[in-house]
Amino acid sequence: MSVPIRVAHLVGSTGLYGAERWILALLRYLPRDRVQSTLINLVDQPGQTSDVVRLATSRGLPAIDFYTGGRFNPASISRLAGFVAENSYHILHSHGYKADFLALFTARRTGVKVISTPHGWSKEPDRRLALYEALDRFLLRFADHVCPLSPELRDGLRSAGVPPPKLRMLLNAVDIAEVDSVVPSAASRPGESTLGYVGQLIKRKNIECLISAFRGLAADREDLRLTIVGDGPLSEELRRSVEGGSVGGRVSFTGYRIDRIGVLKTFDVFVLPSREEGIPRSLMEAMAAGIPIIASDIPGNRALIANGDTGLLFPPDDPKRLAVAILTLLEQAAHAKEMARRARAKVERHFSAERMANDYAALYAECSPSSV
Repeated sequence: MSVPIRVAHLVGSTGLYGAERWILALLRYLPRDRVQSTLINLVDQPGQTSDVVRLATSRGLPAIDFYTGGRFNPASISRLAGFVAENSYHILHSHGYKADFLALFTARRTGVKVISTPHGWSKEPDRRLALYEALDRFLLRFADHVCPLSPELRDGLRSAGVPPPKLRMLLNAVDIAEVDSVVPSAASRPGESTLGYVGQLIKRKNIECLISAFRGLAADREDLRLTIVGDGPLSEELRRSVEGGSVGGRVSFTGYRIDRIGVLKTFDVFVLPSREEGIPRSLMEAMAAGIPIIASDIPGNRALIANGDTGLLFPPDDPKRLAVAILTLLEQAAHAKEMARRARAKVERHFSAERMANDYAALYAECSPSSV
């Protein structure tokens, strides 16, 4: 009888965002008779318990917070190499630039294989972060396999010099069972319609366009409400933009919500107005939840939404066209419901966590030592 492949998933998590939930979904569905996985969250402070480890262990998944000795402490490589050898891991599966750095240098000491899944690049105006990510793309040339989640990420990695034979595109996915298990966080209010957004409050998400479209509709649609779920550097700026105006009392900023899917299920329409995306997890969650969708007409969103079939697309940075799309879904409820049904079916066919886990299990088997 073969020995299961032992995989350590490395991540440097500071919250429960798309990447963390993606990793938890992968661990949930990997075949445990063939793959034994441990989530290792890299932390800079000793004794802390992270949200991702807390949630993983509550789901019965092996997970620990691993103290690195401080940010980019060279001694952390020795400590991690010792831990990897002691626990006989065959593969380090890294997620994010900090995890990639440690995985690649640890592998040089231990001989284990390294698989990296880039979850996207920030594109935010942070020079230090941009430097770290540029270095990460360079170092990924030395991984055994790099698994981008979308064609855009794959093409960017090719341009960064990652050898094409090392690239294995395994599309983003969503835990449909998790979405199904969540109940709405509140009952719908009779006579009200809620537009909603879930995600980071950062420039490329283009939330200003959604707020502008809402302003254009609000005067004629007193029943309309807007709920924005998430946090980020633009949080205060966006809040101030609606304070004191005619729509201020009808726009809710919830901040970061661990029960974001429960809030999502209260929406009548989900809107993703981004300027750039990979294959967005929030969009897949809305599709799985059966919420009618409007998204900007960009490559990552088009991978999921066919205009008029599984949702509506609008030109980025065009709040008037977005407002027309919103009215279309609100006024043609039967058509909106049918598009939402087809969107759910598309996620089930092509973007389920079970499919993703089977793809990764096959890749692990390719990378495992012949004795395994």
